[in-house]
Amino acid sequence: MASKKYRKYELIYLIQPEATDDERQKVHDRVENVITEGDAWLLTREDWGKRKLAYEIRKQNKAYYTYMTLLATPGVTTEIERILRLVDNCIRFITIKLEDGIPEDQAQAMGTTPTAPDAAEGDDAEEEATNV
Repeated sequence: MASKKYRKYELIYLIQPEATDDERQKVHDRVENVITEGDAWLLTREDWGKRKLAYEIRKQNKAYYTYMTLLATPGVTTEIERILRLVDNCIRFITIKLEDGIPEDQAQAMGTTPTAPDAAEGDDAEEEATNV
């Protein structure tokens, strides 16, 4: 029996500058929901904030940038792109294939992300360093 082959992708999408925090969070949640339901793993998600665009898109000069890396099968990225096309607040997106042919067992090992308590411990370590 052949195991699934995963691919590592990079996803960047831009959200309109007038979007509220709740509207942006809804887009993030929809994308992450597709990832979890699609048997994929979110490796990183970085919110780059509001930045000036290199050129005007839909009469906008600025947008909120979000960067993600994920491990998924090709069908998952197709669904993410479909969702982003339907979201009115999303003005542009791009998905880039970084790596191909990752076996399922290796993908599961790569897909393990630190839990929230570990991240909190890192914040405490910073606080302790500043208090010294």
